[in-house]
Amino acid sequence: MSTNDVGILWLEAATRDGVTITVNAVARALVTDPAACASYPGSPGAAMLAAAEAEIRRYVGERDLSRLSRSVDLAGDAYDGACHWGVEVTLVALTRVEVRLQEDLIRWAERLAS
Repeated sequence: MSTNDVGILWLEAATRDGVTITVNAVARALVTDPAACASYPGSPGAAMLAAAEAEIRRYVGERDLSRLSRSVDLAGDAYDGACHWGVEVTLVALTRVEVRLQEDLIRWAERLAS
């Protein structure tokens, strides 16, 4: 099995409370099924990137904006060993989170204030 760190830039994701964010992150990806990984369209690197993006979107989508953590151990995060394209993402470090001033952020702030 091969472990690689995957860099992700400018990935959009929505939090559980409906705020769209843009993140930069580093994810640790473990190839658990080399055949499935190799069969992903593109390359094994593309499979690792797609799996990492899917897991970051899942993580963000399951949390409210105020509950996002910087470093996430997905193995201890009710992860259940989900594996995308022969790749398991075990660790994510959000290196930058941006929240644009849009309607969803304004609605979030108004809910928080009431």
